[in-house]
Amino acid sequence: MKVIFDLDYTLLDTIKFKKKLAKIFYKHDFQADYKKYFKNKGLNFSYSQYLKILKKQGRITSREEKELSLELKSLMDMLGDYLFPSAEKIIKYFKNAGVELILITFGDKMWQRQKVKNLSIRKYFNRISFEDENKNLSRLLKLLKSGREEILIINDNAKEAKAMMKILGAKAKVFLLDGPYARNIKHNWPINKLGKLL
Repeated sequence: MKVIFDLDYTLLDTIKFKKKLAKIFYKHDFQADYKKYFKNKGLNFSYSQYLKILKKQGRITSREEKELSLELKSLMDMLGDYLFPSAEKIIKYFKNAGVELILITFGDKMWQRQKVKNLSIRKYFNRISFEDENKNLSRLLKLLKSGREEILIINDNAKEAKAMMKILGAKAKVFLLDGPYARNIKHNWPINKLGKLL
């Protein structure tokens, strides 16, 4: 058996993390900027890109840019504190059961790599894939399709999970987690809490 985990809103409490990120940019309207420069344009958030935007608009000085970069580094160093309480326990459980663990995370590759690098749970995964396009275009998923083992998809995003299932076929099952994207399409899957996996 193989288990595919998503990262944001699945293992990582991204709502709590984004609140802390907004506190770092407290002098700027982070939520409005996030919407304007990333979400509304269909772009993945990147803190380095955001710093460039602020600098270009004259909203921060070079000194402030360095200070913000240090605060961001400090936040990233403590990223493990933003994992859901049962995340590591569940991953260890699957690992000890001899399950192949795969992490597929969607977003700006540099930003997602930075996140994963700062998480101690990365050591439990057999494979980690960073996708900046839709997961349904993932080469790894297409490779997994050819195997015979059952696959469990653990994700908070119903639309994404459905697209993944379309590639993987009948051998894939979905364990949908509650989160901001759990109801983004019509489906019949029960919506769960992460702890229920145990």
